[in-house]
Amino acid sequence: MRQVVQAVCTICATPPHNLCKAPAQTVQPHPHNLCSTVCTKTKTHRTMMKLSLIRTDNKQLRYLSTQLVTSFMTYLQSHPRKDGVKELRTLLKYIDDPTAHPDAAKRLPRVYPSEELMRNEDGTFVMKHFNGLLLLSVGGLRDEDEVERVKRAVRTLPSTLAAFTGSSGHSVKLLVRVARIDGSLPVGETEAEHFCQKAYPVAVTLYEALLGRSLGPTAMIVGSSFRLTFDPSPYHNPQAAPLLIDEAEAHQPLQPVVGDEAAEADEKTGRETRQLIQFIGEHYELRHNTMMGYTEFLPKKRMAIGWQPVDERVLNSIAMEARLAGLNVWDKDVSRYVRSNMVRQFNPIESYLWSLHGRWDGKDHIGRLIRTVPTNQTHWPQWFRRWLLAMVAQWLGRNGQYGNSVVPLLISNQGYNKSTFCRSLIPQELQWGYTDSLQLQDKRQVLQQMGQMLLINLDEFNQISPAVQQGFLKNIIQLPNVKVKRPYGRHVEEQPRMASFIATTNVADVLADPTGSRRFIGIELKGPIDVSVKPNHEQLYAQAMQLLLGGERYWFDEDETRELMQNNLNFQYRTPAEQLFMEYFQPAANEQEGRYMTAAAIYAELRRLAGAILKPSGINGFGRLLTSIPGLRHKRTMQGTQYLVKIKAEIS
Repeated sequence: MRQVVQAVCTICATPPHNLCKAPAQTVQPHPHNLCSTVCTKTKTHRTMMKLSLIRTDNKQLRYLSTQLVTSFMTYLQSHPRKDGVKELRTLLKYIDDPTAHPDAAKRLPRVYPSEELMRNEDGTFVMKHFNGLLLLSVGGLRDEDEVERVKRAVRTLPSTLAAFTGSSGHSVKLLVRVARIDGSLPVGETEAEHFCQKAYPVAVTLYEALLGRSLGPTAMIVGSSFRLTFDPSPYHNPQAAPLLIDEAEAHQPLQPVVGDEAAEADEKTGRETRQLIQFIGEHYELRHNTMMGYTEFLPKKRMAIGWQPVDERVLNSIAMEARLAGLNVWDKDVSRYVRSNMVRQFNPIESYLWSLHGRWDGKDHIGRLIRTVPTNQTHWPQWFRRWLLAMVAQWLGRNGQYGNSVVPLLISNQGYNKSTFCRSLIPQELQWGYTDSLQLQDKRQVLQQMGQMLLINLDEFNQISPAVQQGFLKNIIQLPNVKVKRPYGRHVEEQPRMASFIATTNVADVLADPTGSRRFIGIELKGPIDVSVKPNHEQLYAQAMQLLLGGERYWFDEDETRELMQNNLNFQYRTPAEQLFMEYFQPAANEQEGRYMTAAAIYAELRRLAGAILKPSGINGFGRLLTSIPGLRHKRTMQGTQYLVKIKAEIS
């Protein structure tokens, strides 16, 4: 004769439990003491654990839902919000704070695995059941292979209920089963909170010993949560056995084997290192600035000072603070950690740009900026828009084969606000990336600044010699990357080129490349640039990001390049020899109209006509100058290249 067993379940503390309403046979207590009966629908109550998900909408209204843990593990593999997780992982490659981006991080629900929540009468969420789960996080993983290695490693512990990739793509979230020493679980939020405080250090020590690395700073509270994630192959062990916690004993670190001095020393070193990392994390934020090549710090108690480079003085200060706090560490221990790859990487320009992704208001802020520059050049709006997009593409690393190889050249009298306009192109928070004091004669400095600066203004461009224009400057403008040796570095490193160029001058005839200046956008101003209103940088670059991600072209095609070269003839620097040639000679259409002459013969004729203005040494490079003259025909002969010219009638 079967009867309904009226048992009190330690999960919900309500007699009878809904599963126990089914006819069942009274048996010995369950091994984990989760219930005094074996249910006919499931062997244990652990398969009925429910975790909670809380979603917050744009109006800050919060919505609660619950899922069985077993269902949630299936849900992780493919759910409607997985594209949002993938977008977040893309953004996290470039930005520091995912919560600053409303369209990616904030729309993903928070998952509370340790408790099943319910809404109270006043609308607040309170714990209904404690699941006997701890949330641990293994962070700072480099790639998918390292994520998978962690997931495989934690399978060896029987207390691992689940392991899956975190929403960042660079962490693993662990759900670890825990219970009291008698197999029971605490009832009520206060008991559960106290239990978690005891259980968390035990679990962390166990998993850190297994993985050989520190775990992320997950809070030791029952309300720990993580952002909804996506993992096509999570690990799930429904039969996981709980890690038994003796609440009567304070947690003690694992002790080394007595007599094994080497093991004892290793354990002591590891413990001290973990204490140092924890101390630094409590007092400082650290990040490795990948553009500048050094680690930066931010004191948590003095955040107003902003991020500062870590130098020897800072390292010594941290070491002294740690020793005063009772840690047995030295400055070299601090230096090794601060300068290791355990410190997160940070790219300031990519962080800035990706934080603006999707925030464009639809207005033409680029066009508004263009209209502040008064010029009669009808192609200026198209050319500047193309250049600005190329500059942003350069910052994003899209110019893989060629750098942003076009330079706007603003030409006018003094006082037309040219330098102010150039500086205003960079937002205040990125002004460290603007310079107008490049020393072209110091090639090492030039290459280093091309890897660290965002915009280089070649101010007073007319002071750059024709030889430098045609040689070094022409070469670096088109570089996609640079090879430099950092200060105190031991070897040459290849860095992506970040900087774009802009230039200003008060002289019109400044372009000295006789083969055609296709690297410049020569623009003569007809009045001062309007700098009375600062650009809306957030919207300006949000628009640029939208256009680039939408596929708008940011390079100059062949037709535009020909237009640039034709335009730049107006600003071409003419050598005395070239000016005299145009004065006395002109290209001939055929041999009846003119005759073929070598460059030396033409130069000798110019010296005869012009006298001492031309020096004999000036013949060097004169042939290259002739080759660049439009419409001048030439042919190869035994005497060298000959050019079809005729002497102007008024001279002959």
